[in-house]
Amino acid sequence: MTGGTSLPRADYLLALQTESARLAGIAPAQLNLALPHIEAWTVHNVIGHTAWVYRWVELLLQAPIDAPPRRSSVPEPPAGADVLHWFAEAAASLLSALDAATPDQMVTTFTGPQPASWWCRRLAHETAMHRWDAEAAFTTPEPIDAALALDGIDEVLEVFVPARMHFDVLAGQGETVHLHATDIEHGEWVLTFGADEVRWEHAHTKADVAARGPVSDLLLMLWGRIPPSRVELFGDSALLDRWQRAATF
Repeated sequence: MTGGTSLPRADYLLALQTESARLAGIAPAQLNLALPHIEAWTVHNVIGHTAWVYRWVELLLQAPIDAPPRRSSVPEPPAGADVLHWFAEAAASLLSALDAATPDQMVTTFTGPQPASWWCRRLAHETAMHRWDAEAAFTTPEPIDAALALDGIDEVLEVFVPARMHFDVLAGQGETVHLHATDIEHGEWVLTFGADEVRWEHAHTKADVAARGPVSDLLLMLWGRIPPSRVELFGDSALLDRWQRAATF
């Protein structure tokens, strides 16, 4: 398994600031709109959830690593338009906390202890994805920034596959997938499905199925936001349907 190079910490913080500002700028009239791709979720749910995560992570940054806070320490999001102020307040406070944190300070994460800079990466991707989610309810969403999306695919493979992939559903027996981003350099991955792992590398190799398209679309496909049919496919596309059923992160 070969990982890619993460972006500089400052780039993650800038992406978090930019994408959270876009979420904070959503109009109150759009809060009750339903997401077309996540059943029973509205724009309000997206904004409330993201703000809740911000507040939770800020507590993790402040807590001793051997005494993490209870999840109940963070209240549920407020109803109605008040959620926008609650979000903006949480985003500003989180950005200050991340900026002030020593990058190599060890903190709690869902993958075990990690440097505080781990959360800069995770929350940049969290916010960009949820900004896309919210916009999908009322317009054609702007793609996720290509450099961020490139790193986001590495993050899926490095972080979420080992921690949260349903390997019983993936049922890997050596099948291979080639992802090829058409709009950025170094945007190729070859994945091999195993019984209890997904091996991967940055490479250009023939595979059982190849998926070609903008890097934002490839990331959205891995996260189940868009169907595989939204990108150009060659070979056994059923493998990507299996991925989406198994990767309910």
